[in-house]
Formats: sequence, structure tokens, C-alpha cells
Amino acid sequence: MFHTPIEDKDADSTRVALVETVNDPDEPSAFVGAQFDGLDLGGETLRSDETIDLSGVLVQADLDLSEATVDAKLRLDAASVGGTLSMRRLEATAGISCRHLQTGRQWVLSDATIEGRLDALGFSGISFVATDIRVTGGLSVRKATVDGNVNLTRAAVGGPVWLSHTHVGGHFDTEGAVYTGRLTLAHCRVDGDVTLRKTTVKGRLSLEHLDACGAVDATRLHVAEGVDARSSQFGGEADFTEFTATGGPIAFDYARFDAAVSFDAARVESSQFACRNAHFERSVSFVRAAFAGTLTFSGARFGPGSALRMVGTIVGNDVVCDHAAFDGDVYWNDLRVGENVDFSDCTVTTLEFGVAIGGRLDFAYTYVSERADFTDTVVHGPARFTCARFDTNPSLSDAALNGDVAVYDLSVHSPETH
Repeated sequence: MFHTPIEDKDADSTRVALVETVNDPDEPSAFVGAQFDGLDLGGETLRSDETIDLSGVLVQADLDLSEATVDAKLRLDAASVGGTLSMRRLEATAGISCRHLQTGRQWVLSDATIEGRLDALGFSGISFVATDIRVTGGLSVRKATVDGNVNLTRAAVGGPVWLSHTHVGGHFDTEGAVYTGRLTLAHCRVDGDVTLRKTTVKGRLSLEHLDACGAVDATRLHVAEGVDARSSQFGGEADFTEFTATGGPIAFDYARFDAAVSFDAARVESSQFACRNAHFERSVSFVRAAFAGTLTFSGARFGPGSALRMVGTIVGNDVVCDHAAFDGDVYWNDLRVGENVDFSDCTVTTLEFGVAIGGRLDFAYTYVSERADFTDTVVHGPARFTCARFDTNPSLSDAALNGDVAVYDLSVHSPETH
């Protein structure tokens, strides 16, 4: 009866028959390709020794599994639901497979508990709402297309979470979620805002090739095993205020930031925080931040409207900015660096350089086209200004250079008098 045409079925009797078939140990729980006008299994208990297989089913209206208890693995691969798929407060004792599922409206998993893996590879629908979901075996929404929002607010997921190669037409929100494994948004495009506020990732966070068109709120984001955000693009403001990382490298290499970026009050215990060859169009702020390892901007490009501000910040090892181009301002004040600063082969418009350096300073071959102020700079190791060029007189006399100083071929030359 499950495969007869929809117009020949009574919805209530079909529902009762399906529940009875699933719960009958002598009957197979396979309904592959079945057709339903709507299917209301809300509050039902489904128990089976084998997989409840609803692969390829067609439900013209809503499929309701809210508050249901499913004591078996559930398969909805390639299912088509014309309305809403509701799994609100679902209790599932095994995994759920919804690969290539299509819904005409939203898929709701709020307050659901899944003792296993939720696999939604290739999902297509209006929205994915999984607030307060609990999943023990990982979650995959890879290669999905979501026209509206993806909401994982306050989710708790054990195992890896894969949202890679997914297109989100609205906002992506995972505020307050806890992930015990890896979280990946690699190769995703999010047309709206991305919210990672107060999210905890006990594994590694992958944002590689992420295209975030709106604002990114990552305030108080905590990551245990580092961040890979290489080649990512941020179209709106990116706020990582009070970001914390307790291990693993942080990589924003080749990333592009079209709006302001803040890492104010960040605490990074990782060995390296890298923005090699990154591109910044607006201000980049590190105010009262702390880095245990090395901070590098090698080869980075800062546009005319940009400013790199580091104020009251501590870097345990090195600051490396070689071959960087600063078309805007560089403002470093009360910056303390445990080891060395490499500022060689750079071009800078305006420089405020108030840095206490425990090791050496390399300023060779750097060109400053406007003001250069070294007030409150202390260098405990050697300092090299070989072939540096300043278009206005730098305040090097105000710096405390305690080691050997190399200044041969240093030039101060105003272009107006050339």
C-alpha cells in the first residue's frame, strides 16, 4: 500500500500501517520509493532491528518526526519533502542518513538528540535549523545548498562537523555551540553574516577558501587546535575580539579582508599566527592582545584606507613583516616583542613605531614615504637600517638602540627637493 498512488491512500491509515510495520520484527522496515501526501509520525515510537529505510520517498506536504523516538538507524537518502521536515525534539538511538535530501521548506532539528552520526551530504532546502541539537557521532552537511539560513546555535556535537563546499544564501549562526572535534566551513559561500560568537571548537577550525560576504562575528570564539583560514575572503567586518586559541597554528595566509578586522584582546597560545600575503583594505586592530609565538605579515598588502594598529600587545617570539606593502598607516604603540622584529623590504606611508624588542630589529631596504616616528622604541639586540629610505627625517634619535647599529646607505630625501 505504501507504493500505491497518493490519491488512493488514506493518510491516517497509511501512518498507522507504517508504524505497525516498522515495529513488527517479522516485517522488513524498507519503504524505498514510497509516496505520501503528508506523513505525520510526530510522537511515535519506531523500533526495528534493521535500518528504517525511507530512501527515495516522495512526501508532497510535510514530514513530521517531531518528538518521535527512533530506536534504529534511519535512512532518508534522496528523499523529497515538498513542505517542512520536522525532527524537533527527535530522540534517535542510532545514526541518521539524509544524503541528497530535498525539502521545499525548512528542515528543523531543534532540541533533537542523535546517538550517532547525522549525514546530510548534498542536502537542498530553504533552511537548516538545528538549535540546541545534540549529536554524538559527528555531523555532515557537505556540498549542500541552503537558500536561507543555517542555524546551529547552542549545538553540542561530538566528532567532526563538516559543512564544506556548501552554499548558504542567508546567515550562518553557531553562537554558543560546542564542538568536541573539527569544525570545517572550507570552500563555503555564505551570502549573509557568519556568527561564531562564543563558539567552542575543541578540534581544529577550518575556514579555508571560505567566502563570507557579510559580517563575521567571532567574538569570544575559542579554538583548541588552531585555525586554517588560508585563501578565505571576508566581505564585511570581521570581529575576532577576545578570540582565544590554546594550540595549533593560526593561518590567514592569502586571505582577503575588504572591511575592518579586529583581534583586540585576543589570547593566542599557538606557536604561529600568520597572515602571509594577506590583503587588507581597511583597519586591522590588535589592541591589548597576547601572542605566545610568532606574528607574521610577510608579503601582506594593506590598501590606502587601511591601518595596522598594535597597541598594548605582547608577542612572545617574533614579529615578521618583511616584503609587506602598507599604503595606509602603521601604528604600533606599547608593543612588546620577546625576540626579533623583521620590518625589512617594506613600503610604508606613515609609521608610528613604539616597540620594545628583546632581540634584533631589521629595517633594511624599507621605504617610508611620509612620517616615521621611533619614539619609545627600545631595541636590546642589533639594529639594521641598511639602505632604508625616508622622505622625512625619522626620529631615530629618540629610540634606545642598545646593540650594534648598521645604518650604511640609509637615506633621508624629501622628493620635493630632489
